[in-house]
Amino acid sequence: MKNKNILIVKIGALGDVVRTTPILRVLRGNRIYWLTSKKAIPLLPSKGYFIKKIFSVEEINKLKNIKFDLVINLEEDLEIAKFITKELIYKKIIGVFYSEKENKLRYTKESKKWYDMSLISELGLKKANKLKWENKLSYQEILFSMIGKKFKGEEYVINYKVRNNFKNKPKIVAIEKNVGERWPMKRWPFYHFLKPKLEKMGYKVFYLKYYRDIIDYVREIDKCDILICGDTLAMHLGLALKKKILAIFICTSPSEIYDYGMMVKVVSPKLKQAFYKKSYDRKLVSALKVKDVLSKFYELLKL
Repeated sequence: MKNKNILIVKIGALGDVVRTTPILRVLRGNRIYWLTSKKAIPLLPSKGYFIKKIFSVEEINKLKNIKFDLVINLEEDLEIAKFITKELIYKKIIGVFYSEKENKLRYTKESKKWYDMSLISELGLKKANKLKWENKLSYQEILFSMIGKKFKGEEYVINYKVRNNFKNKPKIVAIEKNVGERWPMKRWPFYHFLKPKLEKMGYKVFYLKYYRDIIDYVREIDKCDILICGDTLAMHLGLALKKKILAIFICTSPSEIYDYGMMVKVVSPKLKQAFYKKSYDRKLVSALKVKDVLSKFYELLKL
């Protein structure tokens, strides 16, 4: 697969955009285009051999002027799928497409492993949720298999120069206590108890701030040696920045996250009851105790 025009469509949550970037490493030698959100554009590498051109959703009509050999559509969005299926010129599509006959979203056979577990699963929501719970493959392993590649630990690629973070003994810890509005169950409520315990151990600890400029947020994360967070954008940026990460999983799949040898996962004992639960449940999010997180922190120091 060389010298092809390839369009990647990944618009949604910024963390999902970032965790899709390893695919760029096995598509080298092609002309890669990416359709995404305005917010995600600064994060994507637009120089060198990775991406030829990035388009925001607002610029979607410009894609009509390009003939694509392959479209990889990773968005479960009806209007986007309609546009791709009916308006674009392409030879092959992998992922989500629009079935005009059924007036609904469908997905290609290459992407069944992922979308059989999704909200648009052709197996029904009950079976999809069961598969999601049983799945042991990372997102990257499934993503690479869609295009006939084997995932071999290819790293994230972002528009930021990554420094080597493993030379010195870690001293600075960043905590991201906030989560997106979509998944309030990702918010662990005991960071304010954890912070003073880490400070007593001699670490400088700070909470991450919100920045309107996403690259400023990346710089903020890059100030730390160790990042403690939930399954959030910060976690994916931490992986891209080669930080040691303590990642807390309360309601989402730990298996989907590839750790790159830099992460220790702290999994709630109530994960099954909280699995992809959207409404906030204080009892479930509180099941993971500070002592459990501290225990995993000591494990992280040994990496």
